[in-house]
Amino acid sequence: RTPGARIDSDSSASPSHRRHPWASGRGVRGGMSHIFGCKQTPATPPTTSDEESSGSTDDGEMKKKKGNRAMGKKKYPKAIKYYTKAVKIDPENATYRLNRAIANAALELWKDAEDDAAKAVELGRPASSKGYYQLAKARLRRGNHEEASEALKAGLEAFPQEAALQALSKELDRAVAAREARRKKAEEAEAQRRQLPVGPASVKAFLEQARAAYSGDRLEECARLCASAREAAAAAIEAAGPESAAADDRRREDISVCSLLGRVMMRQRRWEDAVDPLRSSVDLQERVFSMEKTDEREALSNGYNNLGIALKNAGQMPKAVQALNTAYLKATNGDDKVATPQAAQILQNIAQCLVQQGKMDEARAMYSRALEIGQRLFGSDHASHALNHMCIARCLKREGRLPDAIKAYTTAYEIWTSKDPEECLRELPEVPSKERLSQLQEQCRQELAQLVLFAEELRRTQEQPGGSTAEASAPAGEAAPA
Repeated sequence: RTPGARIDSDSSASPSHRRHPWASGRGVRGGMSHIFGCKQTPATPPTTSDEESSGSTDDGEMKKKKGNRAMGKKKYPKAIKYYTKAVKIDPENATYRLNRAIANAALELWKDAEDDAAKAVELGRPASSKGYYQLAKARLRRGNHEEASEALKAGLEAFPQEAALQALSKELDRAVAAREARRKKAEEAEAQRRQLPVGPASVKAFLEQARAAYSGDRLEECARLCASAREAAAAAIEAAGPESAAADDRRREDISVCSLLGRVMMRQRRWEDAVDPLRSSVDLQERVFSMEKTDEREALSNGYNNLGIALKNAGQMPKAVQALNTAYLKATNGDDKVATPQAAQILQNIAQCLVQQGKMDEARAMYSRALEIGQRLFGSDHASHALNHMCIARCLKREGRLPDAIKAYTTAYEIWTSKDPEECLRELPEVPSKERLSQLQEQCRQELAQLVLFAEELRRTQEQPGGSTAEASAPAGEAAPA
């Protein structure tokens, strides 16, 4: 175990984890991704023992242990809350600061993680290797390479044999080398940019270079070229006259530039940065596209869909739902009888927003409409339907409708197990590999098994004399699997 992967505790014992009889030994390999990706959950530090506390509400050790238990359950905000209470009780305790730094790092709150780790190093008598590790890691993730190097140097001087610090030092060396390589590429790109012609031809030249950079996974270079292309397009529109046909031609090129820049930001998980170019793209499309042309209407629908996804991941749920509803309206041209894969995917995205807002019944309705479209397009046993059945099951579970949830889970699992993996992958283009497919199937099986066990335990409790008939809460659901 490395210094960065473990919560400080007074005991090294870990609580045993109960297995369900239905669950396999493999377990679930991770949380689910959204259609356009989601942030992966960081590795969880081991849990610690839960000795009896003193019972005092002002007991810092009790708060720390509660924080450690929350960390073990991946409830990072809750862990931060308990560690913060412990810090308030004993501000000079380095361990409380260090544990909160680890929790902040799990949420990728690198500024807060750096502040806590720096304080832990300052308060440590002496400072621990884990304190230096967390401080250097937070600074590295924030791009402060020089400061990260200083923390690593101090840590390695105090703990020269510490493997985690040595590994982080090598990671820092690679990051510095990559930054230098990017700087050189940026200088070369700038030199090329200055050689390009001015005017309409320059927009096309920038766009072609940006597309080549995107295909080559040179995302930072692509973003710079897109910025240059937008400047060139704005100048060309002004020169042609804003209301001229030539200006609309430049706007069409600018649509491609904005869309490409938005995709770059989305691939980098820079959701807030993606919103501006994607919004500019749909605004330009609204101005120059004709809704009478199917391909242009579909392109505009796709633009609003991407904007909705960026807004959703940026935490702007009401605006995300508005953009996705517009995307659906464009995809169907206002006719709910229209059935296309794009319309179904948009409905799934709307449902994900509603789930995050806690609107389970509305989310279930969206998933059901997406399922209906899929069944009209592909029949009743297409592998893609299993995803919608699984999402519907989770909504039903959170609504407390356990028999209906079990039925939906069962349908999803039966669809997947009735086909071989190759056929499933052909029908599920959003699932990239057999490993990912196996993960989805196993998670569905485990959630079904847990729900069946819970329902059986609830039934036995209610049948006992004096048993409560009040509705109990079902096991918590997971993120959307699509």
